Amino acid sequence: MTALHLLPNNASPFERALSMSLDRTPDFGAIIDSIAGLKYGVIPAAFSPWVVAEYGLGPISEYFESDAEIIAAGIPWQRVRGTPAAVLAALSWLGYTSPSIEDQNERRRKWNRYQVAMGLVPEAELPVLRDAEYLVGISDPARSAFIRGWHGYNVRALEWSEQKWGESLWGDDSGIRLDGGTVKWSHGEDLTASIVATSEEREALGVNVSVGDVLQWGAFPWTAPGISWNGVTDAGAFKSFLLSGLSVYVAFYDAAGQVIGYRRPVAVRDVTANHDSAPGQVFFQVEVRTDFGDSEGEQCASVGLVFRAHNANAAKPGKLWLEPQEIAFEAGYDPADMKIGAVPVDFTFRRTVRQHVTIELEI
Repeated sequence: MTALHLLPNNASPFERALSMSLDRTPDFGAIIDSIAGLKYGVIPAAFSPWVVAEYGLGPISEYFESDAEIIAAGIPWQRVRGTPAAVLAALSWLGYTSPSIEDQNERRRKWNRYQVAMGLVPEAELPVLRDAEYLVGISDPARSAFIRGWHGYNVRALEWSEQKWGESLWGDDSGIRLDGGTVKWSHGEDLTASIVATSEEREALGVNVSVGDVLQWGAFPWTAPGISWNGVTDAGAFKSFLLSGLSVYVAFYDAAGQVIGYRRPVAVRDVTANHDSAPGQVFFQVEVRTDFGDSEGEQCASVGLVFRAHNANAAKPGKLWLEPQEIAFEAGYDPADMKIGAVPVDFTFRRTVRQHVTIELEI
């Protein structure tokens, strides 16, 4: 650095001498020169907090382990802050590798709202979802509002003449908010399982029939398929008929084998036609979807089927989720005999996640 004496041409010798004597450029000039461009190279650890503060990266500092990481990720983010690129960058810090932003469609009045297809369901909701809401909130445009994040379960609010009633919700999109949060989260996970019933289980359910069996009087009409006055003529058709008349729930068990809860099916289907089955062999598919918040925090270790069950409270026969103490069984049947299968699974019930479980029973 070269000294510049800002004196007029008519300065006296005394004034010039005084300026020269007070000039500290020889002492500090080299140090001052070294500062220029310092933050663009390898930044010393003692200097990096000041760079973090200069670029306004304090609000994101807790998501990185060192100032060097904050600066490396934060400066590019700060330059595009207020754009979709900043939102995607911020979510990547939480492990979201492929999120997608969806702006509100042009038919809606609140045009500034948007949703994010997150690309995955976090294993632990907290603090990930709170952090996602916070980071997106400081990354997006000031005029925009992040209203919903989803993955795996995405049912939209009904728009007249735009959607089918059975594929939408009246009044709002699917999802639930965390305590104190403003963003709605809608997650879903799929589980499939298969159960093969034993002859003892078929006998307990009352469906252990074979061609030629002589029938006794029972809770079925003589017009039922697969039978005649001479006995069973089609074991598969008759067995399917009997099974379709039995109430069934999906049971969720913890690692100790204790019941967490029971979920009523959304569908029970005879899918025998999808299999190359032997005569008399029947395949039934039981499909359930837990609700947001069912048994939140419980760890599920296995799932199975429970037949001839109903809500013990007769005033609420359609209740979807039953606690262990809320279920009852038909009179004359041992509850232990009505429990079919226990397929190992591993998931935690979470507030924002609906578990979609499909169990196929071979019987």
